[in-house]
Amino acid sequence: MTITQMIQAGPARANDLFGKLAETGDGAVKTRETLFAKLKEELELHARLEEQHLFPVLRKHKETRDLVADAVNDNRQARALLAELERLPKDGEEFPKKLAELKRVFQQHVRDERKDLLPAVRKALSDEEAQAIADKVEAGRTEVEEAKREEARRVRETAEAVTRPAKALVETGARAADAVTRTAQPALERMESFGSAAPSVAARAVNEAGVAWAQWANRTTLATADAALEFARMNTPLHLAQLQGRVVGEAVRAWFDVSARLTQVSLRASEEMMRGGRR
Repeated sequence: MTITQMIQAGPARANDLFGKLAETGDGAVKTRETLFAKLKEELELHARLEEQHLFPVLRKHKETRDLVADAVNDNRQARALLAELERLPKDGEEFPKKLAELKRVFQQHVRDERKDLLPAVRKALSDEEAQAIADKVEAGRTEVEEAKREEARRVRETAEAVTRPAKALVETGARAADAVTRTAQPALERMESFGSAAPSVAARAVNEAGVAWAQWANRTTLATADAALEFARMNTPLHLAQLQGRVVGEAVRAWFDVSARLTQVSLRASEEMMRGGRR
């Protein structure tokens, strides 16, 4: 990567995100939030790498010193607008207006860099100095990308740890429901010879039990899915522990609920069969 490519790389990525954001409607809140987060990350990274590796060198040269002050001011203005945008509702009418303002500020910054800063850099710095800066900026971007990949791997592994207990409970419940059905079936077949109401009562009870188990599994699975989505936003070990506890807690509460319902089904079936027997 050359110094020219370095200065132009960030704007290209940011302009792509500006374009995608402009295509979203007010109802696409989640999409806007995701795209804005990426835009904010890109603009902040672009500014930080410039301030870390490019501006300190340019301050040493008389020809570029004043240009650095202007560029730093542009970065400061962009950060202020990003902070305002982050606080605004993504479906509000102010968001597109403020986004357009940020785009104007950024594109003016880009034009200034291409028109004034880049020619001054080529004039003031030797090829070796310019290439050293470009190499450092590229290494900085690579480091950030590697950190993001490592974070994604950690997220996947930890998400599995969050949802594993609830998944185990769902599997246990499914096995229990299957066992209930398999155990009850032979008894239902034997009852057919008595010609009483018992078979229909028992069959209805087994069906109700199956529905109860299915609802429990669905409730636990939904809680697990919600936790996986929330996990993407967690940022501390404490949050992870709280999230895992909530998932398991919801699964346990659902387990007690289905147990109580099964008890009610069993008692009602017993009473109905006793009444049928007396008739």
